[in-house]
Amino acid sequence: MDLKEILRIHRLFWRMANVEPLMYITSYSPLRRDEKIPLADGRLVSDDVYIYPDLIDPKLFAEKMKIRMDSPILYGDFIKTLAPYDFCWTQAFIGCPIRVCSGKVWAEPFIEEIEEMNSRLKVNEKWLDKLLEFTSFLVDLSQGRIPVVQPLFRGPIDMAASALGSDKLCIAVYKYPDHLKDLLNFCAEVFIDALHKQLRLIPKFEEGYCCSYGIWAPKPICRTQADYSVLISPEIYEKIFLPYDSKIINTFGYTIFHLHSANIHIAKKLLAVTNLKAIQVSIDYPAKAFSPPIRELLPIFKEIQETKPLIATGAVTKSELELIRRELSPNGLALNLRILA
Repeated sequence: MDLKEILRIHRLFWRMANVEPLMYITSYSPLRRDEKIPLADGRLVSDDVYIYPDLIDPKLFAEKMKIRMDSPILYGDFIKTLAPYDFCWTQAFIGCPIRVCSGKVWAEPFIEEIEEMNSRLKVNEKWLDKLLEFTSFLVDLSQGRIPVVQPLFRGPIDMAASALGSDKLCIAVYKYPDHLKDLLNFCAEVFIDALHKQLRLIPKFEEGYCCSYGIWAPKPICRTQADYSVLISPEIYEKIFLPYDSKIINTFGYTIFHLHSANIHIAKKLLAVTNLKAIQVSIDYPAKAFSPPIRELLPIFKEIQETKPLIATGAVTKSELELIRRELSPNGLALNLRILA
């Protein structure tokens, strides 16, 4: 299919009326190398190095990501996109130190005393400026050939967990709920402001916009998440954290909420947020101890599909893929899956 036909199907996806799911199925590869991060001072680093905005040169990362403007725009039913490299942007915005460890970028805590956290809350403008610089570079590089999209933004609970550390986050839920709510509100506002500023730089693509999942929509798309909800019950999530996720969701016309199968327990709480447009679930493999098997995920997948489009990604067996195709409605369904040998 050509791009015009794919865009027609993407419109149907949001209307939950497509005859077949959006699909891209490939083989799963478990091998991963520690990545070398190119820095503006000439170093290639993979472990125990702190990253600062002035060490980031977008051109070096374009070369690292091997961006080619002449490559096909489609992979399966999805659209190829460009996004700034994942530097734990939202955590960096609120002050978390950013460090390369084992080839991956991590955010580290910076708030030691929960009672004093409000005095530490301020936006790191240098990191925000670097996101906008990176975005502008990709827009100029693309020249409209490949859509530029929001990078991975962690949501308020993940930002708070990075700022405090996961142990202090859990303590704050019970001992310092008011301080925690102040932090979560600050995180939500920083997320919203940063995404608004980035979206102002991103031109339309085929009269609409794309997201990191390669899905097109007629309005700008926000992607958010709550990975650290794996530590808490659905009731605590709804009481303490959902209001700030809802604040983000209600700000943007098209918001996709990222979940893992390991924290699928909060999905029903998200379904109550009317303005949430879609839920994406990453099927965790090989973390089977923390994730329900596919057969146990199917009931909540079906419940999601009753009101919202569902995007499923991750690794499954061939028989699990057949089960998904057989049990789930094709309407409003997107499958970007890796098949286990």
